[in-house]
Formats: sequence, structure tokens, C-alpha cells
Amino acid sequence: MSPHRTPISENWFHASFDSLYPVVYAHRTVESAQAESLFSIVKTQLKFEERVLDLCCGSGRHLAHLLKASHHVVGLDYSEHLLELAKDLVGEKAQLVRGDMRDLPFDESFDVVMNYFTSFGYFMENEENQRVVDNVCKALKPGGRFFIDYMNKEYVLASIESESHRFEQEFEIVEKRWVDDARQRVNKLTQVLKDGKEIKQSSESVQLYTEKEFTDLLSCSCLEIESLHGNYDGSAISSDNPRMIVVGRKL
Repeated sequence: MSPHRTPISENWFHASFDSLYPVVYAHRTVESAQAESLFSIVKTQLKFEERVLDLCCGSGRHLAHLLKASHHVVGLDYSEHLLELAKDLVGEKAQLVRGDMRDLPFDESFDVVMNYFTSFGYFMENEENQRVVDNVCKALKPGGRFFIDYMNKEYVLASIESESHRFEQEFEIVEKRWVDDARQRVNKLTQVLKDGKEIKQSSESVQLYTEKEFTDLLSCSCLEIESLHGNYDGSAISSDNPRMIVVGRKL
């Protein structure tokens, strides 16, 4: 079946973040997260006495750096596998919670909410993605700040690589990518092979938002946007920059 005909389950994220995720994304390291974390800390003006939530914290690579800037750090993720890795990394220094970002168990609990590397837009229905935004608003204290790092649609459309092959340790990783024009989503099918035999296949699907669509989505809740950036160097959003970073506060 060709990639553009491969159906993506609406619950693809239930199976994609398992024990082989750290192999597929081995390039996303604690070291590479240092500059990203520092940028988010500066932009949100996070203070040591404040409470911060890393929403979709994954293996904890940003948590490790947030702990240097705050005395109370919470990481929430849906994946039990990634939370175990986060626990191995940060121990008891951060509170780790398994949960669904559509149903956050927090009410005006945080001064800052961080959300890194397109850990958003997972859901096929826009109402569900809007619910995530509403939950960020609910989790923040009045006047609390947020930092959301999303992919830049223009950049994705201009640079998408339909197929790539690479090796991590003893594994071969084949990734096939395509855009669903009807639903405006970017999809990926990942095959992990060992000794030439497939041992895992997983998929991902994320909503493609224009800058206006994304800022409108955030503004529909109680969030006010204060600055926009196209990368972690602070540059403006443009077709040449891969990111769409939004910083603001709860009204």
C-alpha cells in the first residue's frame, strides 16, 4: 500500500510512544534540549519559586533542565514507557503524572505551562485540540504564562521528505511522510527493522495549522499571545524557519 493511501488510526498515539520510541528519536537528547529549555525559561520569565508543568514531557529531556529553574516541576505524559524513562532521568525531583492532555487533572495549579516540539494537534477533530488549549488555560493560575512550540506549516510543505532511511544502533529506520490535503494533516509511517526484518511499524498524524489558524485557536480560550518566534534563536516566523513558537499568558 502506498504511503498516501495508508490509513492512520485516530488513536495512533496509543501505540507510537512505546519502548522503541527512544531509538526512533535518539537524536532528541537531553543535551539538545538544554538550549530549548533555556529559551522557554527566559521567554516565560520562569522564577525558581514558581510551579511549572511540562505538558507531554516524554522521556523528561526538558524536565531535566526545568528543574534547574524551578523548585516545583511536574511532567505529564500519556506514555507509560516514556514516563519510566523520565523517572530514570530525574528520579523524585519532578512529579510525574500519566494523563491525557484532553483531560488534565489540574485547576489553576501552575504559573507556567510548557509544551515542546509539536506535542499538540494529535487529534483528528479540532474540538479535541481546542479542548487541550482550554485545559492549558484551566491549569494556569490567573496571569500564568504558556510556551507552545509547534511546527511551521509553510516550512513543512516546502521541505517535507517523502522517504528517509537511517540507522540507530542495530536498527534500520525507514520513515515515509505525506500530507493529507483533505484534512490538512502531515502523516508519517515508521518501520523499524533489525537484520532486515520488520520488528515494529507505527504511524503519526498531526494537524497542519497556518500561523493565523494556530493563534486563533489559542485566542479562542483565555490565552493572550505576547510573542511569536520561528525558531529557538528568537527569529521571526517565516517559510525559512521550522518552528511556530507562541508565548503568552492567561488573561
